[in-house]
Amino acid sequence: MNLRSLDLNLLPVLEAIYAERSLTRASEVLHITQPAVSNALSRLRLHFEDPLFVREGRGVKPTAMTEALMPAIRESLDKLRNGLEPRSVFEPSRSTRVFNISSRDASAHILAPPIARRLEAQAPGVRISWSQPQRSAIASELASGRLDLAIDVQDLRGADLERVLLSSTNYVCALASNHPLANEPLTLDKFFSMRHIAVSSRREGRSLIEEMARSLGHRITPVHRLPHYQPALEVVRCTHLALAAPEPVTVGSGLAVLKMPFDFPSPGSMLYWHREYAQDPALIWLRGLIRDVSVTI
Repeated sequence: MNLRSLDLNLLPVLEAIYAERSLTRASEVLHITQPAVSNALSRLRLHFEDPLFVREGRGVKPTAMTEALMPAIRESLDKLRNGLEPRSVFEPSRSTRVFNISSRDASAHILAPPIARRLEAQAPGVRISWSQPQRSAIASELASGRLDLAIDVQDLRGADLERVLLSSTNYVCALASNHPLANEPLTLDKFFSMRHIAVSSRREGRSLIEEMARSLGHRITPVHRLPHYQPALEVVRCTHLALAAPEPVTVGSGLAVLKMPFDFPSPGSMLYWHREYAQDPALIWLRGLIRDVSVTI
């Protein structure tokens, strides 16, 4: 495929048709006429030697080639938009910037919904891509710009990383509502007599609850080890297993939530960014939004 022969101005048209599944709606989004969209699609079909879209009902659906092309095209267009957006001023209500945020499962569970509500009201064109890379890769991804921000525990290391404390959350013990101990005060002996679920993004090494048990002279061997809290809560719901979890994660779960019988210090969540991008107006705005949201939880 010869990139030199492709008019790159056609790619936003391809993206719009793919997103809207309609040439008419794509023309409205792009603020151009439908014949102009049709002409652009004809040129794209000629270049890629593929129909790209076929009729389906009142709209169109992408071909296999379009599905294969779109991830790279979208990523390239997002990078171009982000790179061209003026850094001297940032207007959230007009921005279409894509922000990439790394977050652990519990933090995303707690923060993503209120952040989404704020964006819908204040910056409807802004998009956020959440991910959970290996912790060892976060500093380098912040340095390269592949990540804009990271929300993680307090011991994330990196010489050029700047940080601010977001929150420190209480941990509780979640049990099924029909668990024999669901309506009793939880004692230390009862807690360690139960079988447990552990949540950890790591494949190896002790989880947080295992480390805490060890510090108290006890041992927990989890029956299940899961990478995310949501499936762990569902396992709790249908078994007599116990789960130590951040309290906000259990809200609305319908499970019995008991106070821990010992001090369970939360590792806390920190917001990280790279020093090179500290003065980016868009990131200053987003950091402020995340901090505002975190204090209301």
